[in-house]
This record gives sequence, structure tokens and C-alpha cells, in this order.
Amino acid sequence: MKLISKLSIYVVVFLVHITTTMAQQREDVIYLSDGSQKKGKVVSIGDEVIKFSYTGEEVQYELKKQTVNKIVFANGREESFGNSSAVTGITPSVVASNQLAVLPFEIVSNDQALTTDAMRREIQQSCVDAIKSRGLSFQIQDPRTTNAMLAKSGIQLSDIANHVPEELAKLLGVSYVIVGAYEIENKGTSTIVTTYNDKKQEDRTKGTAVRSNNTYTSTNYNTKVLLSIYDSNGRQLFSDTRKPFMGGLDSYSGALKTLAKRITLK
Repeated sequence: MKLISKLSIYVVVFLVHITTTMAQQREDVIYLSDGSQKKGKVVSIGDEVIKFSYTGEEVQYELKKQTVNKIVFANGREESFGNSSAVTGITPSVVASNQLAVLPFEIVSNDQALTTDAMRREIQQSCVDAIKSRGLSFQIQDPRTTNAMLAKSGIQLSDIANHVPEELAKLLGVSYVIVGAYEIENKGTSTIVTTYNDKKQEDRTKGTAVRSNNTYTSTNYNTKVLLSIYDSNGRQLFSDTRKPFMGGLDSYSGALKTLAKRITLK
């Protein structure tokens, strides 16, 4: 009888083990871009989101599809989403080694008419060109790709300053991000009057001198460029500023070239 009892216990333990193992195998495992996992049941896979429920729950949750690296289903089948972005055509969930993304620049100005997305993108491209001229070993992400990924994640260009560099680097799938700002102070306008004398056209040797005035109005600016580099862990690796000698609106170009020369990263 004791032998039968022991056998019964072994059978029960074995059945519990088998049941537990089978229950674990019935879980779908979602692998996220930040290295974490979610286990449960994948309910549906849409164009933008993946719906799932945790094991033992009926509540459905949504994950942005672009944050998911792959899913290993309970039956062993795997589905990768590394190339699922139709806009960018790259893998945002996997951090690319030695790749750098330049973010659209923040514009700080007392003239709100200047704080436009067009200028943010223009300075962003100028920064990319300045860094490329250095011939560094970094692979620089195409700004159009960067901006498309930001837009798809619901991040407005004017809202980038409200997101930490570590978050943005992981979102873009790069090892480094460049965060920059362009400060513009509108100091008002000034008027310049130029005066010159001329002779009548028909007789320059004897004609009467004619005095003419030309008036020019220009806007005066003080500008400064700030540039910082962060890695995907949020560590600041480089930071510097440059105040152009001539404070025109397009003076950021020369300032960025100077700052690019100061970058100590290889």
C-alpha cells in the first residue's frame, strides 16, 4: 500500500509538472526593443498596434508595433518586425552599432515667427553636412528617416526637448543622438541711408551734380548654437556652444562647422 501511495504521489507531481510546462508553452512571448519581454496571449496584430493579454487575464493591452522586435508564439513560430516600418525601411527596435542621428534643432527666440519646423529641419541638415565633412567613423542616419520615425511615434519637432536623449536614441535605433539648439535674439531693425553724387547723363564733364539717397532697412540678430552628443544610455559625451561673429539668421552654418571640428569622438 505504501508503494502504491508513493507511486500515486510521483504520478501527481509528474502530471503537475507536465501541466505547468504545457501552460508555459502556451504563452506567446513578445520581445520589445528595450530588451524586455511580455508573456501572455497575442490577440491581434494590426498595422500600428499589437493587442495582447497577460497570462491569466482577460484585459487587452496595446503595444505600438514599432516597439516590438519579434514574437515567439506558443507553437514555436516566430514573427519578426525588424523591417515592418514602411516609412523608414529600417529596424527601429535594434540599436545600430556606431550609428548617429541628428535631431531637429530646438529654436529659442523672442521672435516666434522664426520658430518653424522648416528652420528646425534646415539646421538639422546643416549639422549633418558639417559632421560628414569631418569624415568621422559614425554612420549618420538620414534626417528624413529620423523625422519620419519621430512623426510616426507622435513626437512633434517642437516637442523634442521634452524627451530625454536615451528615449530618443532607443526609439531611433541608434547608438548616439545629437541634440542642438539655435538661440536667436531679434534686436530690432536699423535703417541705413546711402548718399552719392552723379552727373547728368548727357554731359558728365559740365553737367550739374545730382544727389541721390538710397534707404535700406535690416533686422539685427544675436545668435548662438548649442550642440550636445548623448549615447543610448543617456550619457553626455560632448557639449559645446558657438556664438557666430556675424549674427545673421543663417550664421548657424559656420557655427556648426566650427563645433563639428571640436568633436572629440572618433
